Amino acid sequence: MGAAWLAAALLLAPAFPEGRVVTEVTIDAAGLDESGLRALVELRPGEPASREAVRHAVELLFATGRFQDVIVEETATDAGIALVFRPVPLPIMGGVAMEGDPVLRLEQVRDLSRLRDGEPLWPARLERAARDVALALTEDGWLEAQVTATARPEGTSAAAVFTIRAGERVRVSEATVEEAPSHLAGLLAGKIKPRAGRPFRRAEAAKAADAMRSLLVARGYGRARVEARESYDPSQARMRLAFTVDAGPSLTLELAGDALPETGLHKHLTRLLREGGAGADALEEGRDLLERALLDRGHRQASVTYRLEDRPRGAAIVYDVHAGPAAVVDSVRISADEELALELPLLTRPELPLRDRVVEEDVRTLTRVLEDRGYPEARVAAEVPEGGGRVPVVFRVQEGARVTVAGVHVDSPVPLPADSEPRELRMRRGVPYRVRDLARDRASLLSAYRDSGYPDADVVASVNRSEDASEVEVVLKVVPGTRVDVEHIVVAGLDRTRETVVRRELTLEEGEPFGLNRLLESQRRLAALGIFQRVSVSEIDPESPERRSLRVQVEEAPSITVAYGIGASEGDLLRGSVEVTRRNLFGMDRSLSAFARVSFKGSRFLASYREPFLFGRRQEMFLTAFREEEDRPFFDYERYGGFVQAARRLRPTWNGLLRYTYQRTDSFNIVNPGQVGREFAFSTFSGPAGSVVNDTRDDPLDPHRGRFLSADLQTSAKFLGGDSFVKGFLQGAIYHRLDRRTVLAVSGRLGLARTFGLEESIFLPRPDRFYAGGDYSMRGFDTDTVNPLGGNALVLANAELRFNLGRSFQTALFSDIGNVYGLVSEIDLGRLLASAGVGLRYRTAFGPIRVDWGFKLNPRPDESTNRVHLTIGHAF
Repeated sequence: MGAAWLAAALLLAPAFPEGRVVTEVTIDAAGLDESGLRALVELRPGEPASREAVRHAVELLFATGRFQDVIVEETATDAGIALVFRPVPLPIMGGVAMEGDPVLRLEQVRDLSRLRDGEPLWPARLERAARDVALALTEDGWLEAQVTATARPEGTSAAAVFTIRAGERVRVSEATVEEAPSHLAGLLAGKIKPRAGRPFRRAEAAKAADAMRSLLVARGYGRARVEARESYDPSQARMRLAFTVDAGPSLTLELAGDALPETGLHKHLTRLLREGGAGADALEEGRDLLERALLDRGHRQASVTYRLEDRPRGAAIVYDVHAGPAAVVDSVRISADEELALELPLLTRPELPLRDRVVEEDVRTLTRVLEDRGYPEARVAAEVPEGGGRVPVVFRVQEGARVTVAGVHVDSPVPLPADSEPRELRMRRGVPYRVRDLARDRASLLSAYRDSGYPDADVVASVNRSEDASEVEVVLKVVPGTRVDVEHIVVAGLDRTRETVVRRELTLEEGEPFGLNRLLESQRRLAALGIFQRVSVSEIDPESPERRSLRVQVEEAPSITVAYGIGASEGDLLRGSVEVTRRNLFGMDRSLSAFARVSFKGSRFLASYREPFLFGRRQEMFLTAFREEEDRPFFDYERYGGFVQAARRLRPTWNGLLRYTYQRTDSFNIVNPGQVGREFAFSTFSGPAGSVVNDTRDDPLDPHRGRFLSADLQTSAKFLGGDSFVKGFLQGAIYHRLDRRTVLAVSGRLGLARTFGLEESIFLPRPDRFYAGGDYSMRGFDTDTVNPLGGNALVLANAELRFNLGRSFQTALFSDIGNVYGLVSEIDLGRLLASAGVGLRYRTAFGPIRVDWGFKLNPRPDESTNRVHLTIGHAF
């Protein structure tokens, strides 16, 4: 923290006036803004002087990352002492300069040093930057390179000056391959790099040695070793390279004993041994691979050993396979003292190979289920006869006494604040007593106290059983320890970003309780902003018993990003796109982006502005403008407009959204009106809209439990420049897990709309009507074909039973029912159309890949009876 700390002399001096009255405290910051610094110096006139207070003030000033030294001066007066704090500013990076040998370009030095404009030039940082540049030169053949870096003041900033003494570049005088098998010497010599006369690069030589070893392994020399040996002559700046080869024996793989269950294992084993160089670890892993394959097929006594045997042309790795008899599960039975209805989907099933590890996993499953039902002393043992053949499996259950919770009491001398109390405890009167719930409740209570300023808190759980052992009284005794508060929060590393942006993301405040979870959450929220490359929140004085100060250290990310692309297609011919984003606009985490895509057939332009704190509140606002046009085979179209949108979280699972949209679409040069899709039909929308969303799903992409509810109301009016109508849409979905593998999903959607105004048609414009049919509404129908004309009303309901087939696959049975009506007054539930079908899903990180086969239950004349749908994501 600086080359010298002159305050130390003051603090250690025997004559420091400990206890004398402070008459004046001055901060001389050489023209810097002193308002933020004064809060870090807690000494006030009229208070007694304290070494510890001075030390802590200096520590906090250094923590800002803006000073290379802090000088503290003391002047005696008749009334006491006057203290002056003189922080010495760090030089701030304003550019890069280079002196000495011009072996690098200035841009290369800047990139290699990884210094950024606005960064404080600590001596240690300059030393590291010089070391990085020197290392890069060494790797490029300048083995004698020496680099130093200093800060040279230039006005209000400083230049990082790199002085380079490169010496003579070392070149390869000779490069040979030694001790290689004669029939491979030529092939290995062809992989020599760097070659004679080229600059010596150690990384290039190491890569060449790896390439030689890979060639030898591919030719059967699994234990080959290649070493690049260097002979350096500094007087001539020459390097002689000798790639020394230890090929070892030519290895082959042999399997002896019982036959393997599948031939693919031999290829897998061969690849494993080659990649592992036939070393001891690879040989052991190969043995485990073979034994696992046999055990998974019911060979319970399988054993595999390996040995190395000489052969006329090398050596052989021989695996001796002893499979033993295969066992198949004949029957599975659960034997319990009472009728416990333990009908579980066990992994051990009749007619499958008997695997002991699977039986052990089923024992753990049964034990866990019994514990969850309130049998804390349950014991499960599996009885499985030895040997092979058809083997019966019996799970013998000793459940013990069932125990319920009679009461739960939290004994604490310090109550928690209402906003810090943990969620409802799992244990409560009348529920089964579970040791796992006790551990979770203890951990929850402990976390709540430690996050409320009691980092040394402890929770001691005691369980008292009733005389008949059927109930327990649980007492959670809290030993809080000393409360720790946040004293100061120092923010360091800011250049363009305003400090208010950082502080509004912190969940810790000065004077509030200190909590580790809040510290981690603050760090997570700052990182999530996307305007910092690195974020750390740490304690300045972690051993302080009652008050601790925090340092928020950030490193700002580049403010401008550019992305571009070029491509071609049959329709567009050649097309290109570019997107420019300016992040952290005005240092307030605002962003402005512009996107353009141009081709020979059309163009698209989009500009967007984001305001994260609207009117000083945590509420996002987006402002977007767009324009696109395209020349299509049967028509041309143009669309332009924009919208402003503000979203706000109302409750943890409720969100509200308000928006105003203007969009105009115009089609022209129409050759065939039937080819103009509804989304390209002439229309103008202008008006406000609002939405409310409630989402409690456990996984938005593949939900198993929870619900999704939304209501949307939008209005377009002629006096605002658009068509005149009002449109409402309600949808809801509920997900319920029936058992470990089955989920029931039910959804309903209702859309109602009407136009207003004497000059308006009674039907909404084509693009704004409701439609149904296709992958995400009524399966079995083509897209939008339930009513191809669309309508002002929609009624739709869906139900699915989803069955997990393992980690990756899922099958489903579904039924869809609904219709689209021209007018709201025409809604007739007797005219609903229905479909049903089956589906298969494959889980991916971006949602399930879904194949559904839907059948119409009441098809209309002259239409197909079924359709296959292939898409991504669930239907609802």
